[in-house]
Amino acid sequence: MKTFVTTAFASLLFLCVWMERRSAGGTINPIIGDVSFEMKYGTLPNADTDDQVRIAAHLEYAEKVLRKRDVSQLSAQMRSKRMHLLDLLRDYRSAGLFPKNYERNERKPCFIDRNGTICAVGYLIEQTAGRAVAEDINSRHKYDTILAMNDRKVDEWIAQSGLSKVECAMIQPGYTYIPGYKPEIRPAYAITSSVLIGLNGTCSVINAMEVGRGSRTNATPVLGIAGGAGQFIAGVVGLNRKNQVDAASGTWYASRTQRNVSMVNMGLGSLSIGLSIWNLAVNNRPISRRSAWDIRSFPDANGGSGVALAFTHKF
Repeated sequence: MKTFVTTAFASLLFLCVWMERRSAGGTINPIIGDVSFEMKYGTLPNADTDDQVRIAAHLEYAEKVLRKRDVSQLSAQMRSKRMHLLDLLRDYRSAGLFPKNYERNERKPCFIDRNGTICAVGYLIEQTAGRAVAEDINSRHKYDTILAMNDRKVDEWIAQSGLSKVECAMIQPGYTYIPGYKPEIRPAYAITSSVLIGLNGTCSVINAMEVGRGSRTNATPVLGIAGGAGQFIAGVVGLNRKNQVDAASGTWYASRTQRNVSMVNMGLGSLSIGLSIWNLAVNNRPISRRSAWDIRSFPDANGGSGVALAFTHKF
C-alpha cells in the first residue's frame, strides 16, 4: 500500500509539472520551426522563454542561412538587392524592436502592430518601397503568413527583391499572444500547489500527532518526505517563474500572487520534510494494532479438527 501511494503521488506530481512546463504557443516559424533556437542555445524553447530572445535567434539564423545560399543564377543586380535586404535584416534584428500580437489567441505573424511596430519583412518593404506600401499590405494581411498573401503588391515587391516568396516566409516569425489580462497565477501551478498543500498539510498533522504519542505508521513519514520535497522544489521553481507581461514593453515578470504561493510551498514543504524526519528518527515503535482477525483450528468432539474465524480487540 505504501509503495502504491508513493508511486501514485509521484505520477501525479510528474503530470502537474509536465503541464506547467509545456512549451507555449507553437513554433516561431512554420517552415523551419524552432531549429534557430535549438542551434543557438542547444535546447528547445519552453513556456518561460522570452519571446524577444526567440525572435532574435530566428532572424539571426534566417539571415545566416540566406547568406550562404547559392544565388549564382541571379543577375548581378538581383544579387546586390538581395545582399542589401539581408544587411537591412541584420540592422532590424540588432535594433530589437519587434511587433506584438495583441489580438490573436495563438502564435501568429503581425505585419504592423497597434503601436506601429513593423515586422521583419514589413521593415524590408518599408525601407525599399516606402511606409505607405507596408501599411497598405498591413491593412489586408496583418496576421497572414507571407505564403498566404495572394497580393499583387507583395508579389511585385518579392519579384524585384532577389528573394523568393518561400525565403521571405522563412524570415517571417510568429509572435506569441499578449492578452490584456493574464491570471495572477498559472492554472497548472495553482492545481499543483493545491494538491501538494492538501497532501503535505495532512501529512504534517499526522506526523505531529504520531510524534506526540510516541508511535508511528511507516507510510506517513515516507509520503511526507516525498511530498515535502516535491512542494519545496515546486516553490523554488515558481518563485521567479515569469507569468505576467507588461503590454507596453513586452517584458515578462513573476506576479506577486505567484511569488507568495511559491513561498508557502517552500515553507510547508520544509515543514513536512522536517516533521517526517523527526517522526522517523524519534519514533521507532510502530503503532500497535488494537483489533485483529485470525483463522484458528480447534479439536472437535469426534477427534477431528475444525476451523474458526477469531476476532480480538484491545480496550
